[in-house]
Amino acid sequence: MSLRLEVEQAMGLRFLERNGEAVIRIEESMEIPRGAEVLMRGLYREPDEVKKGFKNLHQETASLLEILMPRRARLREWLEQLPEQPKEAERFLRETSEQIQQHDRKALQLENELITKLEESKWEDLFPLPLTAFATLSYTEPGVKIFLRSLGRLAEVLKLSPDSLRQVVRIYYLYFLLVLVGQDLDGQSFRRGNEDSTLVGIASFFTLKHIKKQSPELTQCYMEWVKAWGGRNLLRLIPQENSIERVRAAMIFWRRNPGLLWEEIWKTIQAFDLYEASAGFEPMCESKFFN
Repeated sequence: MSLRLEVEQAMGLRFLERNGEAVIRIEESMEIPRGAEVLMRGLYREPDEVKKGFKNLHQETASLLEILMPRRARLREWLEQLPEQPKEAERFLRETSEQIQQHDRKALQLENELITKLEESKWEDLFPLPLTAFATLSYTEPGVKIFLRSLGRLAEVLKLSPDSLRQVVRIYYLYFLLVLVGQDLDGQSFRRGNEDSTLVGIASFFTLKHIKKQSPELTQCYMEWVKAWGGRNLLRLIPQENSIERVRAAMIFWRRNPGLLWEEIWKTIQAFDLYEASAGFEPMCESKFFN
């Protein structure tokens, strides 16, 4: 079964077709969108300054070694045979000791400055990113453009599989577009406004149910991607312990009733389920009549 058919079957909806093809557009692009610049740059606020810090510390460490290595060789000589002139040995030790202290102080200062720059480069400064850094949606001509370079960079930063990350993003947007523009099985089309938080919550519920059947790696990739654009709170809209039948019923009813909010419909279904369960009836959302 194709991915598209799996998605349609899970949701109880189907894409409008033209010449046997779904009337949606999923495009993959190598361009870098606005909002992705920070991600492409990486964790460093000022990468050139950090590089300069490493360079300065490297040079100062080299200068220190130029003093320490000859001093070590001289000490080895004197270990085997005492110096002929104690005063010369004393002067050598004092001079090299002062030089070592001088360079050591400078190296310590450079090291502290570098550590400060590194401490300023935190994950919190990078995330969350705008969702448009990874994909942009078209609501008028239903479709999505997925930015592969942004996803690849995210996979690199978070140590994820680029192919797995790309796969879960495609699955998510298939569910999203189906909720947005799909037809009911009776052929009727219903479309809500751009209620992004509800659309994301519904699409995420079905996406997680879908990928959890496949592998933990896909689930991790999806969760890390959602976290990267600050969408974890939207996952709480529909807890995963709910059945697909219950959420499908609520979603279809929500699509058909633009005057009702998702929260109103969800509370109503839960209330009916609780009442019928206490009365010993089959839960409304799982009955053949309701579906």
